[in-house]
Parts: sequence; C-alpha cells; structure tokens
Amino acid sequence: MSKRNNKKNNKKTSNNSSPAINSNGETGLEDQVEKIKISPRSVTGQLTSQYKARDIKIESFALSLHGHELVKDTKLELNWNRRYGLVGPNGSGKSTLLKCIGEREIPIPDWVTIFLLEREVPPSEMTALEVVTQDVASEVKRLEAEAEEAAVTEGPDSERLQWLYEALDELDPDTIIPRAAEILHGLGFSKAMQQKQAKDFSGGWRMRIALARALFIKPMI
Repeated sequence: MSKRNNKKNNKKTSNNSSPAINSNGETGLEDQVEKIKISPRSVTGQLTSQYKARDIKIESFALSLHGHELVKDTKLELNWNRRYGLVGPNGSGKSTLLKCIGEREIPIPDWVTIFLLEREVPPSEMTALEVVTQDVASEVKRLEAEAEEAAVTEGPDSERLQWLYEALDELDPDTIIPRAAEILHGLGFSKAMQQKQAKDFSGGWRMRIALARALFIKPMI
C-alpha cells in the first residue's frame, strides 16, 4: 500500500512541476531560470520627471557590471520622439546600458512601452507575417485599459491619452496586415516569403522578422 501511495504521490509531484508552455508552444523553462538569476548589473537612479510625462529624466544614475563602474552619478534623459546613438569603445557599457533599460532596472514608468531587440525570433510554424502581428490582441487590450485610466485621472485633453488613441488607431484590424506586410517588404521579404514559416528562415532572416516586430509595435523606447 505504501509503495502504491508513493508512486501516486511521485506522479502528482512530477505533473505539478512540469515546465510552462509559452505562446510558441515551447517550454518556458529557460524563462523561469532567467528570472531567478542574479543580475550581474548594479543600477541606481531616481525618476525626477513626472510619472505621466513622456520625457523621462533619471537623476543620480549609476551603472556597474560585475563590480566594475561604467557610469557614475550622472543624468539620463530619454526625450519623446528623439533618437539616440551610443558611441564608445568596446567594454564601455553600451550594451549593458541598453540591457538595463530593456529590463526596467531603472525607474521608468510602467506605462512606457519598451522593446529590446537582442536576438532573432525563434524558429516556429508561424509565418513571418503572423510572427510580426502575434501580439496585437494583447497590446490592444493593454492600450484600451491605459486609455480608460488616463481619461479618468488626466482628463480628455491629456497628452498621454492622445498618444494612446493614436497607438490604438495604428492597431485597427483593417490595417494591421497591410502595415505589417509593408514593413516586411521594406526589409526584403517578398509576398511569398511573408507566408513562409519562421523555421524555414536562416538566423539572419529571423533577425529581420524580429526587427519587423519592433517596427510594427512602435514602442516608446
């Protein structure tokens, strides 16, 4: 009896500890491991701009990697509709800075969207066009919730509310496929290639699909 009970308990335990499955049909084990890793970066900074402001200002910003100081007590500004380039020798912290912004290790307001393009999209049975547009439904839901909250707390003349409405217009169901196809075409994808599955592309082409996703989403940062 005890052996049978032990077998049943073992089966229950193994079922409960099975890794999660993500939207691509892959196990999320790597994501779970990544979450519990201790970051090699040490980041400090204080948000001095208003929480609802589109221009982001961080004071007393400092960044180090494995104890090596890269940035010390400086000001970090990310202004709306501005484009920035990072220039510096290897090892000066350019990629580390982008990583800490992408991982929200500095106090960037939650409503500000960020897209960090690090690697190519994974091989899957989704077409290139499907990969680019796969997050539309969840993004529309998020924007609608943000717009509802902004209308109540900031009023109809809110600058942020106007931006949210513009972002929702960009995700109109009648325009998302043509817009995604146009972006892919600009990156060298013919109509036939847009219907190919991601697994049939090389790493370089899958990197272009990842870039198309970023351009399609139009993140704030």
